[in-house]
This record gives sequence, structure tokens and C-alpha cells, in this order.
Amino acid sequence: MGADEPGGAGITQRELLMEMRDDIRALRSSVDAVARDQALSVERRASMQRVADTITARLDSHEKAILDLQRWRDEAAGAIRLARWALGASLLASALMVLQIAVLVSRAAAPAVP
Repeated sequence: MGADEPGGAGITQRELLMEMRDDIRALRSSVDAVARDQALSVERRASMQRVADTITARLDSHEKAILDLQRWRDEAAGAIRLARWALGASLLASALMVLQIAVLVSRAAAPAVP
């Protein structure tokens, strides 16, 4: 008895083709699933790269803002130092003027003192 004869223990050519067809369909669905997963992975990577680029740009702008603030802080500290010096000089000049006025008043009150 051959494989194509009825009642034989073997598998017919039609049955073999049907099994292969089912296997091919299963393989095709597996390949499609892998392709979808890869497409999603590429999309996720692209999305993550966009987010990373946005974060990097934001950090760069924050670093620039920090540098600007530090420069302004340094300028303000210099201006405060200059203002303190000017205030000290002004107070010294005021004290000397008061002393000079006191000397003039004392000379005017006591003209006989040599």
C-alpha cells in the first residue's frame, strides 16, 4: 500500500498541504507580530529621543539663565561694595565737616583764645 491509497497509515498529499498551509499562516502571523513590535520599538525610540532632545535643550537654557544670574549677582555685589565705599567716604566727609563747623563755632565763641 502506498501513501496515496485509502486506508493507508500514511498522510495524504492533501493533508500534508493543509498542515503546511496552517504552519505558513502561523508563521506569517508571528512575523507580522514581530514586525509590529519592531515598528513600535522604533516609534518609542524616536519618541524617547525627542523627549531627550527637549530635556537637553531645556537644560542648556537653564544653564545659560544660571550663568546670566551669576553675572548679575557679581555685578550687584560690586555695586554694593562701591556703594558701601561711597557711603563710608560720605560719612567721613560729613564727620569732617561737622568737626570743621565745631572748630569755627568754637573760634567764634572764644575769639581771645590764640
